[in-house]
Amino acid sequence: MTGESKRQIEHILPLVFAFLLRYLTVTQAVVCCLAAALYGLFLSPRVVPDGVRPEETRLGFSPGKLYYALSILALLLIFHDRIHVAAAAWAILSLGDSTSNLAGRAWGKKLLPWSRDKTWVGSLVFIFSSWAGSLILFYWTSAGGAVKIPEIHMVFLSCGAASAAAALVESLPLPLDDNITCPLAAGAVLGAML
Repeated sequence: MTGESKRQIEHILPLVFAFLLRYLTVTQAVVCCLAAALYGLFLSPRVVPDGVRPEETRLGFSPGKLYYALSILALLLIFHDRIHVAAAAWAILSLGDSTSNLAGRAWGKKLLPWSRDKTWVGSLVFIFSSWAGSLILFYWTSAGGAVKIPEIHMVFLSCGAASAAAALVESLPLPLDDNITCPLAAGAVLGAML
């Protein structure tokens, strides 16, 4: 397994903690995000040393992993009263970004016309994997709560639109890290539609 593949698996694994959002208070979830930020800063390069990119070696930490944790923190703070929206956006970041990288490197041949390092296969895998994950986490974190759940077709469409928006943003050659832009785009779409 390549270092980049290990890096993508490390990107997916924190999603396990999103399932705890159903049981945690917002304060507890914020503390977990701060712990994840510390992991990205200090432990990740030691735990998965071959998953560290050259620019991260020079810095001594992984900015992407720090941005990931801070983006989840932002989602939790913005959607503190709708934690299921934050969880769905988290799934879009975690699954979409990672699976698109893995699939694009394995099977992607045709590049996107606006981005020479992204593929159609990767973008489609981003949309469908994150769409499925966001639906699962949306319903998991809203179950048993005093949350008014919209009609299932609205949740289905909203998660699909958020996944497509995040996939588009991820494919654009923007100056900001996609661990910032993807979850915020997903959160904006979900927040507006649900």
